[in-house]
Amino acid sequence: MSSTTPLTGVVERSANGPVLRTDGGGTWELDNTRQVSKFIGIRVEVVGERSGFNGFVCDQIWPAGQPRPTAFKLRLEFILAAAFVAYGLYATVGSFISALG
Repeated sequence: MSSTTPLTGVVERSANGPVLRTDGGGTWELDNTRQVSKFIGIRVEVVGERSGFNGFVCDQIWPAGQPRPTAFKLRLEFILAAAFVAYGLYATVGSFISALG
């Protein structure tokens, strides 16, 4: 079972992609995204989930010492609920209009 984990360290390049070298001496292989790649050589704070032995999937990454940026995520369940509500409203209005005519 995974849980959200905060880490702090320096992002470096390695043969397998970016890694985070933490203050305690640990090394985490980060997912190789544009979000992570722009922090190569910079001390960062990261929030994410462990993946395998030493993998880490970043949910958020930002320069250390700065406030954590607000996260904006569209959750699929909210989108589906909104779609069902919209369809219900459309069907109700459609049936009302067809009853008038």
